[in-house]
Order: sequence, then structure tokens, then C-alpha cells
Amino acid sequence: MPTINLKSLRSKTILIFVGITSLFQITSCSSDSKEEELPTPTIPNVVFTAIGDVPYNTEQRDSIIKVIAAHNTKAKSDFAIHLGDIKPGAGACEEAVYKDVSNILKQFNTPTFVVLGDNEFNDCIDPEQGLAYWNTHFLKFNTNWTFAPKVSYQAERPENFSWVQNKVLFIGINIVGSTVHNTTEWETRLTDNANWVQQHLQAEKNNVNAAVVFGHANITEGDATKFNTFTTVFRSSAAAFKKPVLYVQGDGHIWFTNKPWPEKNITRVQIEGGHRAVEVTVDPNKSNPFSYNRTFLD
Repeated sequence: MPTINLKSLRSKTILIFVGITSLFQITSCSSDSKEEELPTPTIPNVVFTAIGDVPYNTEQRDSIIKVIAAHNTKAKSDFAIHLGDIKPGAGACEEAVYKDVSNILKQFNTPTFVVLGDNEFNDCIDPEQGLAYWNTHFLKFNTNWTFAPKVSYQAERPENFSWVQNKVLFIGINIVGSTVHNTTEWETRLTDNANWVQQHLQAEKNNVNAAVVFGHANITEGDATKFNTFTTVFRSSAAAFKKPVLYVQGDGHIWFTNKPWPEKNITRVQIEGGHRAVEVTVDPNKSNPFSYNRTFLD
């Protein structure tokens, strides 16, 4: 019977054990490496179209109809937004005008939202009557289409709305310019707006990557102090939000984009309005998520 070399057998056993252990470690590292290399899922962009300050006359009425027709064939927007001023400020606030523009905007194939402008509200001889006409023809305007995200409306001020889409928070508010006819009404409305924006920026801070606020008025140039009740809360809420915020306005009829406050996470855009629509893309995967295309319908 052959003699077994126990020392040699032990050495071979140890070598086999070390080999198996090393192989297991290599396999585990390889597996971990593959897991680490998996790409982070990309969140889809949100694309929207902004128009405003239109129509002021027959020519603009004809042009916005053409813009909508072009939009229906060319645009890839998830929704459209009219940033207020559906009529000239100098004209009478007649219900027929509200009804006519409402019917024009309903020609969009894309779900469309509308925020109030001063021309159809604050500049009317009877602002309350102007608001009543607007409520009849534009309140919750988006419900004329099927829109997948759930839209919420402020109980105190149902013209204010909000929803979340692809990790982007969208907020619409009734903030108009021009003369302060009634201080109590003005301050109450600004307070409601401030509360609505603050509420959603706080509630969605950990759920979204960016926010967009829609309003009509230029709240920094001219007599900016009359907007302080809103602006102070908006700025502090945006600072606490700590993510990119875009304020999109009409009112000025000249295109620009800037950062008007020390809170550098707030970007402001003023659209040209009239027959010029702008396509805004929000890419929630980027630290600078906002981009603009002003020739997308050309």
C-alpha cells in the first residue's frame, strides 16, 4: 500500500482552497463592477410652448390662428401656456372678446393652460366683471383636453394651478401688473400667490429636480415694490428649494433671460409674445435644465 504524504496533501488542499476563494473574489468584483457601470436611467424631458400678449388686433388674431395651425403640425410640446393679455388694454372688456379668444386657443391639439393678464382683468373699468368673464371662458382651461398629470387648483384662488411631470414642478399664478385699484384685493391676491408657490416648493422639494412658475407680470422692473408681498416669499422659498427655478412671464413684449435676484437658482424669461411662440425644454437630468427655441415653428 503506497504511503500518503500528509504534508503534501495539506499543501495541495490549501492551494485549492486559496484558488477557489480567489476565483470567488474575482467573480464578485467583476459582478460589482458591472453593477456600478450600469447607466442611471434618464428622466424624459418636458417640452412646452409659451405664447402671450396676443391677440391685440385683427392682424394678431389672424397670426395666432396661423401659429396654432403650424404648432399642430410641427411642435412636439407636452403642453402650451398663454401667459396672459388676450386683448389690448385700451379696449373695452366685452365678453365676446373672451369667448372669441377662448375658441381660438381651443384649436391647439396640445393641452393648453392660461394665466391672467392685466388687460383682461386689472385694466378693465370693472375688474371684477373682467375676472368673471375670464372665469367663464378660461378657468381650468386645460380640462378641454386630456392631460395625464394630475393638476391641482388653489381653493382660495382656483385660477392658480400646479402639477408635477417627469420630476419637474409646474405652477401657474394670477399675478398681473398695471394700477393697484384696490389695495386689499391686490395684497390678498399676492399673499395667495405666495402661499401657493411656497406650499408646492416645500412639498415637492425632495420629489423633483426643477420648478417652473408661470405668471404674467414683470415683477422686477418699474415699480417692483408693489409686488414685494409675493416676491419676498417667492425668493426665500426658491432659496430653500435649492434647485433650479424658472419664472416665465409675458407683459414686456421683448425677449430676454436673466437672473434678477441674488438667489442664483432663479432664472427669469420674458417672452416676446404676439405671433412669436417659444419652445422651452426642461431637462431634469441637468444642473442647468432650461433651454429655449424661438424659431421652432419657422
